[in-house]
Amino acid sequence: MRILVVGDAHVDEHQSLRRFKLANKLIKEREPDAVIIIGDFLSMNCLSEWDRNKRATMEGKRYANEINAGNRALDWMLDGTKVKILHYVEGNHENRVPRYLDVDPTFEGHVGIPQDLDLKSRGFVWTPYKQVRTLGGISFTHIPCSGNGKAIGNPNVAQKALKLFHNSVVFGHTHTLDHAAEHRHGSPHLNQALSVGCFFEHVDEYAVGSKTDYWRGLVLLDNYKPNRFDYETFALGRLEREYR
Repeated sequence: MRILVVGDAHVDEHQSLRRFKLANKLIKEREPDAVIIIGDFLSMNCLSEWDRNKRATMEGKRYANEINAGNRALDWMLDGTKVKILHYVEGNHENRVPRYLDVDPTFEGHVGIPQDLDLKSRGFVWTPYKQVRTLGGISFTHIPCSGNGKAIGNPNVAQKALKLFHNSVVFGHTHTLDHAAEHRHGSPHLNQALSVGCFFEHVDEYAVGSKTDYWRGLVLLDNYKPNRFDYETFALGRLEREYR
């Protein structure tokens, strides 16, 4: 089974979405059996808890605008493709919506990422934040969480993920590309952990001037036997060169 994993895309209404047309060309050429959005497909800047008291920063930010951008990105990425297995794993940025509704339930039942991105009609299966979607014996989640419920992080994030799962795991969140593998005594197989980087071109305001180790692109898994995979990376620069 070939699985295309779309890392954190952090879509909003102010950025170019041309990369999703490049993704569309890759999907049509490589014909993956499945596409998995690993979470943080949307930024949901309008619901940022970090900026909610910054009136100038939050001025003009609207939920509808970010949803419209997300729908346009999905339309461009999937237009004319024949992928039969589609999964959307909720990230912490999408989870801003239920966290907001928990504080102010005024629009509960009328606002939500799955319904507003028409995921069901598009054929996507939704996996809530911090939960795991298993496909081909591999666990897919936005970010593994440790025993205290906190997300693991760099450095050596793939090694950390290996310690939390009995099988192979693929995840996003860190925006970095990292792979680790381990065979434990008594285990029938090698386990792998892969952090798939991100799929955006911009630098968020909070990261300006900071050291970032972001790897930007898409990852295609070859799930050649249960729990095992090989992978090929498609950096944004490579996509621009091959599919422009």
